Amino acid sequence: MPPKKAKGAGSEEKAVLEYLVKANRPYSANDISSQLHGLVSPAQAKKVLNDLADDGKIQRKANGKQQIFYATQTDIDVPSVEEAEAEEEAIAALEQQVGQLKEENKVLGGRLQALTTALTDEQMRERIAQLGRETEENEGRLAQLRSGEVISPEEKARIEAEHGEMVKHWRARKRMFKNIADMVAEGYPGKMSALFEELGIETDEDVQADVSILGQ
Repeated sequence: MPPKKAKGAGSEEKAVLEYLVKANRPYSANDISSQLHGLVSPAQAKKVLNDLADDGKIQRKANGKQQIFYATQTDIDVPSVEEAEAEEEAIAALEQQVGQLKEENKVLGGRLQALTTALTDEQMRERIAQLGRETEENEGRLAQLRSGEVISPEEKARIEAEHGEMVKHWRARKRMFKNIADMVAEGYPGKMSALFEELGIETDEDVQADVSILGQ
């Protein structure tokens, strides 16, 4: 008489067998114990697997020092050529559909981003008010530029004072140069313009300077 199975052994065998058939790939006893999340210990899994192999319900094969177990393949339906081709066509159609859906998702994602970054009605009203204030300020500056009042009276007075000081120094230096040039001209045999050209001296007339703006 064969030994009686321990209590619950039938449910363990059923769980192991169903998992092997569903996964349809080889496993060791340790793998089965891990995949079933401790429903059976490695030692229990090894015993159950060997029992199932002895009963011809699964296949057993030695892999070095380890044994691996897998579901019997004879019960698996092998599709015909026509069925395989139909499956391939269905897969290709689904892949095309996935590509289209990805493109649609990309477009919708762009629209969603545009909507999420767009201004709300309240933000748009605030922005319009801000632009209105900036427009008024720019129009005021433009009117000031058109009227010639580009600087403040204080700044204008400061610039005029500096300009007057520079003109005073320029006049003093021009008088000094004229006195020296007159002294040289008394003993110079040629024209002073030729001497100036030779020495690289440029007069106001040579550079077409408008001396009238200096208030002479």
